[in-house]
Amino acid sequence: MRRFLLVLGAVTILVAGLAAPSAGRDRPVNTSRLIAMKLLPAPQQFDLPGLDGGQFSTRQIEKFTCEGNEAEADPAAGEAVDMSCNTTEFGQDFAPDNEIAIAVDPENPNHLVAGSNDYYYRFNNSTGARQALVPTGFFTSFDGGATWLDGQIPFGSGNGNGDPAPAFDAKHDVVLMAQLGNVGGQGGPFVAAGNVSVSRSMDGGVTWNTPVVVFKGTGAGIGPAAGAVFWDKEYIAVDNTPSSLHYGRIYVTATRFLNGVQGSYAESPIYLSYSDDGGLTWSTPAEISGSHASCTFQSTGPANECDEDQFSIPAVAPDGAVYVQFLNFQNENAWEVDFDFDSQIMVVKSTDGGVTFGAPVPAAQLEDGLSDMPFSVIFRQTIYGHQIRWNAAGNISVSPVDGGTAGADIAIVFADRGTPNANALADPDCFFTLPGGAPNYDPCEAGPGSDTDVYTVTSTDGGSTWGSRTILEDDVGSAWFPWAGHLSDGTLAVAWDQDDAAAPADTFHHVLKVGGGAVQLLGPAEQVDISVTHWAGQYTTAWPAVCGPTNHTDPPVTDAEGKDCNVFHGDYTGLAVDSDDRIHVVWTGLNRLATSPQIDFYTGAEHDGYAQDAMYARVDT
Repeated sequence: MRRFLLVLGAVTILVAGLAAPSAGRDRPVNTSRLIAMKLLPAPQQFDLPGLDGGQFSTRQIEKFTCEGNEAEADPAAGEAVDMSCNTTEFGQDFAPDNEIAIAVDPENPNHLVAGSNDYYYRFNNSTGARQALVPTGFFTSFDGGATWLDGQIPFGSGNGNGDPAPAFDAKHDVVLMAQLGNVGGQGGPFVAAGNVSVSRSMDGGVTWNTPVVVFKGTGAGIGPAAGAVFWDKEYIAVDNTPSSLHYGRIYVTATRFLNGVQGSYAESPIYLSYSDDGGLTWSTPAEISGSHASCTFQSTGPANECDEDQFSIPAVAPDGAVYVQFLNFQNENAWEVDFDFDSQIMVVKSTDGGVTFGAPVPAAQLEDGLSDMPFSVIFRQTIYGHQIRWNAAGNISVSPVDGGTAGADIAIVFADRGTPNANALADPDCFFTLPGGAPNYDPCEAGPGSDTDVYTVTSTDGGSTWGSRTILEDDVGSAWFPWAGHLSDGTLAVAWDQDDAAAPADTFHHVLKVGGGAVQLLGPAEQVDISVTHWAGQYTTAWPAVCGPTNHTDPPVTDAEGKDCNVFHGDYTGLAVDSDDRIHVVWTGLNRLATSPQIDFYTGAEHDGYAQDAMYARVDT
């Protein structure tokens, strides 16, 4: 029955053709494809091709709101809350919320705003076509997470947003949501006009203004257009310290992807823009990733320019200093094999409100190269035993007190395998055949040795130097997507996704660790390998063997292991600490069984599985 995937047709073939590298090493084309697959989102995650017309419009979606926490869970009692409402209206009973982020009002610990990639699906089951319109979802609570308003940020000029990043600006009494904005699904797999914008709310996050463009993209950035600019992975921070010289300044950072000839990868430096009027107007974007002797690999740029980057996160210290961490992929001396693209975490610092930045400082070298992890069916690195798209990035957090009880004033968290994949040395060209042959999709035999753990590095001198990595957990099974924040005494709190068993595990929990305390489970087990959307079998008939669950059946399919594994549940989770030292944690959950109107072309019935929901938990310290 697996041969019936013809419904995806020529568009899937086109996407695969663009993504798959040849076996040679001629530069810049092949290395361009490798680093693009390492850094850029997979076109398949947008669930293209598009449809003509449909059951609803972007304007209808923007106006739709509903109440979350339908189960009336009590966060004060330690119960996990589903912030999203799961109504059948617009298909929200099965459509995903993923890539969850959260912020807390510095002046009101009960006032919370979270964001998500909030999908609205349209299907044509006669052709197999599907499209997901993806606004940025918002979730607003005024009672410490007990009740939630679930709605959507305005689209702007595109038909797809996402990569949510909420923040509060205390000086201007405004809530902010940074987001991407693009146009996709117009009869092909390409994504154009990759902007970054910020929407403002003047009523605490109930209603939102049309987003203001901060970084403007041009052309089909995920596509074949030469010279196209596509902005990705933005994040936001606000200086909310009244004594700071730049009190009320909002900072947004993002990665600027520039296409070369025929849409090849040229560069992806980090840029920053700031606003002093509550997000109404913004400074001219400036490149801040700088140059360093370790940035030796160059696709197109000048020597030592650190311009092949991704995953920037800004943070503001109590004294007004701005720190921006990002992943850089140019430190050739740390690669076990050529073109491996292991990343290094670098940090730049500004002491004049983001006007100028010092040179980047290496904070940690990661083991996240192309040879270090297995791949998924959509050509992206994944956690062994699953199919979810993976990256090693976490975030940077600055202690509110100098030194603090944690012994450091700045901390960065991340999750990688810790040691290189020795198997790659026997075949240094292994990833030129990525994603590798079915059903293993593990061209470099990273396999069980790719178990990932959560680490931290810290600085006690304002980011000038960084200590060695320290492991935060060493539990059986992989860990990924950590996010950290500091309590008022400097104690570090970190939350992440953690497999429930050694790989290949079938489920994970989101967990929290506060200081040196024990790891706490948050919420129910998440069924990541039985997904109602983003399921592996819709992208290939050659299902991934290592992805479970064990003995999974989907009648009349008696051996359905790998068919329903989730290939995308976001790129990060979220955590925020309020003024009462309560910890607010959000993540993508898969614990509610749902049925989609999409016809499963293996079973002939409507596809079912676990929905991606916006989960929340509160821990009172």
